[in-house]
Amino acid sequence: MTKTDQLLAEIKIANVPLSEIKYDEEFNCRGAITPMDVVDLAKDIQQQGLIQPIIVAPLDAEENGKKYLLIAGHRRYMAFRVNKSDRIPAIIRTDIGDEAARRIFNLSENLNRKALNVTQEAGAITKLFNLGLTEDKIAHRLGVSRDWVQVRTMVLKLPPLVQEEIAAGWLNQTQIRDVYSHYMNGGIDACYSVVKEFKDDKLKGRKGTRKKVIKKIHQDLKVKKVRSREEMFQLQNYCFEQFNRNTIISRVLAWAAGEIHSEALHESIEAFAEEQGVDYSCPSEEGD
Repeated sequence: MTKTDQLLAEIKIANVPLSEIKYDEEFNCRGAITPMDVVDLAKDIQQQGLIQPIIVAPLDAEENGKKYLLIAGHRRYMAFRVNKSDRIPAIIRTDIGDEAARRIFNLSENLNRKALNVTQEAGAITKLFNLGLTEDKIAHRLGVSRDWVQVRTMVLKLPPLVQEEIAAGWLNQTQIRDVYSHYMNGGIDACYSVVKEFKDDKLKGRKGTRKKVIKKIHQDLKVKKVRSREEMFQLQNYCFEQFNRNTIISRVLAWAAGEIHSEALHESIEAFAEEQGVDYSCPSEEGD
C-alpha cells in the first residue's frame, strides 16, 4: 500500500455534530474568530453550500461531550454556528495524533492560504518550540527555509509596538533582521529609529536599501579590527540581500555574533560541503 493509499484509508468524511467539536481559540494560529468576522462567509454558505469540509482529529478522551478537536476550518466552523446549523461536513484525520503534528497542520493550512501576518506566524512558531521542535525540524515539516523560521523567532523578541508595525506590513523579512540587530545592539531607541526610517522609505516609495549601512561597509573594507555584533549583523543582512537567501557566509556571521551554537554551524557547513562535493564531518566531543 502506498503512502497516499494509507492516508486515504485513514481519512473519513462525516456530518459531525457541532456539539461534539472542541473549538480552541488558543490552538488556532489566527487567534479568536468572532461571529462578526464570518457574517459574509455564513451568508455565502447558506446560498452556495460548503465548498471544503473542515478538518478534525479525534480527542484521546471525550471532554464535556467533545469527541473531536478542530484542526483546520475555524472560520467555516464559526459560520455554521452563525447559521445555527446542527452538523458540519468534516474530514476526520486519525493520522494526526500528537499536538505538534496538529499545530503544524493548522499552521501549514493557514500559510497556504496566506491568511496570517508575520506576527501570527511567529506566535505559532513559538508554540512549536515549546513542544520541543528545533528550527530545523520546524522548517522541514513546514517546507520553509530555516531563515524563515529564524526571522519569526526574532519578531516576538522585539518591543510590542514594533510587532504591531510588523503585523501591519511595514517591514519585510530582511528589514526585520536589521531592526532586530539594532534592538540587540543599540536598545529600544535605536530599534524605533530604524523602524521609522523604513516606514518613511515605504511611504515615500523608496525600497529601504539601507544606503548608510552599505556605505559604512565600504568604508571599513581595508580596516582590520575586532567587529561588533552590530557590524556582523549588518554584513549578514547585506549578504542576504545580495544572494536573496541565507548562505554559509551569513551562518558563520550569525555564529560569530552568538546567534547560533557551534553544532548548528557545523550542520550548515556539512550541508554546504555536500553541495560542493566535499567530505566534511562535524567535530566529535573528543575533538577527533
